[in-house]
Amino acid sequence: MRSTGITRSAGIGLAVYGVGTAVPFMGSGTPGGDYLPSDVADYVAPGHHAVAFALWLVGALAALGLVVVAAGVRRMPQGGALVAGLALVGAALGVTGAFVSGGVDVAMSEGGVPVRDGVAAPVVYLITEIGNLLAVCGPALAVGVAALVLAARAPLHRWLRVFSVVAGICGILAPAFYTYFVFLVWTVVTGIVLARSPRTSVETSEPLPSLV
Repeated sequence: MRSTGITRSAGIGLAVYGVGTAVPFMGSGTPGGDYLPSDVADYVAPGHHAVAFALWLVGALAALGLVVVAAGVRRMPQGGALVAGLALVGAALGVTGAFVSGGVDVAMSEGGVPVRDGVAAPVVYLITEIGNLLAVCGPALAVGVAALVLAARAPLHRWLRVFSVVAGICGILAPAFYTYFVFLVWTVVTGIVLARSPRTSVETSEPLPSLV
């Protein structure tokens, strides 16, 4: 039987990355998109510090799911090294962005009133918007390109191959916001498909070496 070189753990890592990155992006209240002073005030309010940092810590840990993806696709016969490299780039960007966006509230908490009153709301917005791009759109770009490689090189079902092309383009265009959610659905669906697939990455026609 032909080996795909993709392990089940790669699917689990992809799904964890997708869901875990979306949680802080949509739930932390990080200022982004249209600038609203009230959004900035709510985000840096003392009572919100712990929640914001906890959610972005979840996002940073979820980004490490892409490291698992990298390990799980590296042995894919065609394009495995490229997909693995892109996944590692996405992980690095995701962790960095999570600590930028979450770090704003850490700085506000540790710096106290002088920092909260001394940093203008537009500056906070600028930092968190950059953090969001790093944490969400940067990894989506890298994984989006990886999705296109998988569509071209991996032995996927036809419907998943087509979905991967669409989602890959949407991941690259994630700064447009709405396209990100198509990409997000792909990470979950593809993750589940890979996690439920037969374990083909270790198949071999040669006998295993003796343990004695």
